[in-house]
Amino acid sequence: NLSKENILKELDETINTDSNVKITTTISQSLEYLDVTIENNNGYLKTSIYHKSASEPYILPYESDHARHIHANIIYTALVQAARSCSNMEDFDMERLSTEMILLVNGYPPKFIQHYIKKFFVKYDSMSIWTELNSEVNQQLHNMLLYRPTKRENKT
Repeated sequence: NLSKENILKELDETINTDSNVKITTTISQSLEYLDVTIENNNGYLKTSIYHKSASEPYILPYESDHARHIHANIIYTALVQAARSCSNMEDFDMERLSTEMILLVNGYPPKFIQHYIKKFFVKYDSMSIWTELNSEVNQQLHNMLLYRPTKRENKT
């Protein structure tokens, strides 16, 4: 997180690098961009997942005729998106809980959900986020997943 002054300085430097690029900078309380909400909290930026109010969350029902790994990937992908998008532990945990509720409503067995959530936290050596709401470990996970190239980026 940068201060307001540092953000404006970075934006000014970006604007000055190319005379063809015209950017107007405005800092307000929040902005929804793609699937992320960016909030200005006393000069520091906080990010979380943006949910469009007009659309209901949809997850493939468990009873659909798809392979088990497809259902497991839904859990993994939701947790990766939350870890990358949420800049604080409370928002990440709320996304995890919301995902669990949506999965339960769509017929996913609780043991299946818990197994793949645990598998995610074990993979990234971050069980204390799940069991103790450890914000330091959450920040490490956030930074690691945020700055790690995606599979598509690795191919190029």
